[in-house]
Amino acid sequence: MSLKFRLASLAAFAVLATGLVSACSSSDDEDETTVKIGALLPLTGALASYGETSEAALNDLLKTLNKDSDAVELVIEDTKTDSATALSLLEDMHEDGISIVVGPFSSSEVTAVKQFADQNGMLLLSLLSTATSLAVPDNIYRFTPDDNFEGAAAAALAYADGVRTVIAVNRDDPGNQGLQDSFKTSFERLGGKVVPGLKYGADETNFDDEVQTIVNAINSNAGPEGELAVYLTAFAEVTSLFEAIVDKGGNVPGSVIWYGSDSVALSKELVASAKASQFAASVRYPNPILGLRDADKAQWEPVNNRLAEELGRTPDAFALAAYDALNTAFQVMTNAGDRDLAGKKAELVSITNSATGLTGPLRLNEAGDRAIGIYDFWSVCQKNGAWTWYRSATYDPTGGAKQLGPC
Repeated sequence: MSLKFRLASLAAFAVLATGLVSACSSSDDEDETTVKIGALLPLTGALASYGETSEAALNDLLKTLNKDSDAVELVIEDTKTDSATALSLLEDMHEDGISIVVGPFSSSEVTAVKQFADQNGMLLLSLLSTATSLAVPDNIYRFTPDDNFEGAAAAALAYADGVRTVIAVNRDDPGNQGLQDSFKTSFERLGGKVVPGLKYGADETNFDDEVQTIVNAINSNAGPEGELAVYLTAFAEVTSLFEAIVDKGGNVPGSVIWYGSDSVALSKELVASAKASQFAASVRYPNPILGLRDADKAQWEPVNNRLAEELGRTPDAFALAAYDALNTAFQVMTNAGDRDLAGKKAELVSITNSATGLTGPLRLNEAGDRAIGIYDFWSVCQKNGAWTWYRSATYDPTGGAKQLGPC
């Protein structure tokens, strides 16, 4: 590996983000080797909205990486947001000689593949998994902060809004339960109270009974107006839940604010349903997701604009994290592809400790999870006759939570 190539690779995040020629097209007279990288995306299932945007982001970067040569072969597979499918596909990738993979997304999927990845020397770069139970040193590197950061962000916003009692409602899986646990710790530390509400199965599709349970919990905890809220951590099934609420007469008090989670923010399924969107807008329903810094706008805005034009909607931050993850994977394999697992892991940590990607500084903590947690909150509103998402609040650990105003 030439020194010229090595130095170019360290600067590649800034170069690639602005669409310029990457380090892989160096004019050095070296044998060029195609790097093979896997991607396990939820192209269907409960997280399909994020799989679609991330696939678009990966293909956008791939065009740059392969502009002058076939530098990268990217193998994309659909996990269907299913843990067993994710494991089977990872096993296939291992058989195919792939040692570094972007994904999988959900904490349930990551839990399912973790042992195989650790035992077979595969590096996984997950974009959406937040479960604190997975915050351990291993072969999984998560490009989003763990539950503790997001829980603190949601708790800070709720408390700043004047909420003092929160009803917990969540999909029963490691990531969404982890968010509830982290929120409870943070909110009670601020002086608030969290009470049990409802935990529903990950395969639930009919929410008629769940609606009544939530209504009962709200009525049982009624207090001064504006002080009661619901914290809902879920996936795309929120659309069905909100539709069920409307179908049953919408008898959920409008003064109760609902707070959401990163696995719903900017999802296309919710705003595709006028019925669900109307309810979401009526209860404000801010959903946090990895925030983008104004300081990095020159890097992320061109990519964001290209993706928005292709998708016909605002891409979520997970898509830009996918871009950063593929860039990192490419650099690891280019700089350390002939090293053992320890060498590749050391290279990955070295790159992320010094790089700023589209989603900001990529520095990881000792568990291999993103060390910096800033968030944008997205809510639903009607604009020009169509339901859409708008950025309604922000949070950073130093400045706290701040409302940004109406749509």
